Amino acid sequence: MIIFNIVQEDEAKAQLMSSFLIKQKYALQTHVDTNVILTQTGKLQSVRLFFITKSLLYDIIEEKIKKEFFSADMIIYATPVSYINSEFGDLLRKQLKSA
Repeated sequence: MIIFNIVQEDEAKAQLMSSFLIKQKYALQTHVDTNVILTQTGKLQSVRLFFITKSLLYDIIEEKIKKEFFSADMIIYATPVSYINSEFGDLLRKQLKSA
């Protein structure tokens, strides 16, 4: 399992991506965080969409997101999930799309 992260600037687009990911069975639920990024040149708004999914789906999800929702500011990455409670892990394995 991985935590799949999509960082970009548009909150409305994050909500559209979320609906797409759930309908396609790449995620059971998603989280959308609105943040501020501090850089050398000032402040930027950042919207982070993240969810737990199967690691074998990473390449497929990245390709679909880029095709449907591409923006130049988008950053996509994943982090491994080392531990997950058995109930949620079983639910993910049963209900998410297979690679």
